[in-house]
Amino acid sequence: MGQVNTQHCVGESAGAFVFQSRPNHSLTRLQERLVFWSLAALCFAMAGGFAWLGYWPALPFAGLEVGLLAWAFSALRSRKDDYESLVIEGDVVVLDWHCGKRGGRRELNRRWARVECKCRTPGRNCRLSLCSHGHATEVGQYLNDEARLQLAATLRSRLHE
Repeated sequence: MGQVNTQHCVGESAGAFVFQSRPNHSLTRLQERLVFWSLAALCFAMAGGFAWLGYWPALPFAGLEVGLLAWAFSALRSRKDDYESLVIEGDVVVLDWHCGKRGGRRELNRRWARVECKCRTPGRNCRLSLCSHGHATEVGQYLNDEARLQLAATLRSRLHE
C-alpha cells in the first residue's frame, strides 16, 4: 500500500490522442477491512502481552497506532476517485483532473502549449507540466519517472505534429 501503482491508458479515439491515469487502489473494501483488523488485532495482542508483563503504558500507544492506521486507510479511501485525463483533438488540448477535494479542467490551444519536464537529477524526481500563457498544469502525477519521461516525449511529438 505504500507504493503508488497506476493504471493508465494512452490511445487514439477517432483521431484524438487520449491519456488517462489514476492511482491503482487494488484492495476491495472487504480486503481493506481484513487488513486493517488483522493489523489492529496484532497490535493489540502485542500490547496486551506487554501489559500482562506489567508494561501497561504500551496499551495507549497501541490505541494511538490503530487510530493512525484507521486515519491512513480513510485517507486512501477518500482518494479512490482521483484521476487525470488529457485529450488532444484538433487544435485543442483538454486537461481534466480530480485530486482529493480539488479538481479542475483546463483547455489550451495546441499551438501555444509547450511541454516542460524538470528533473532534479537526470531521469529521477521528474515533474511534467503543460504550459500556456504563463500558466503551468502538472500532468502525469500518478506515473513513475520513466513513464513520465515517456509521456513527455509523446506529448512533444503530438503537440507539434
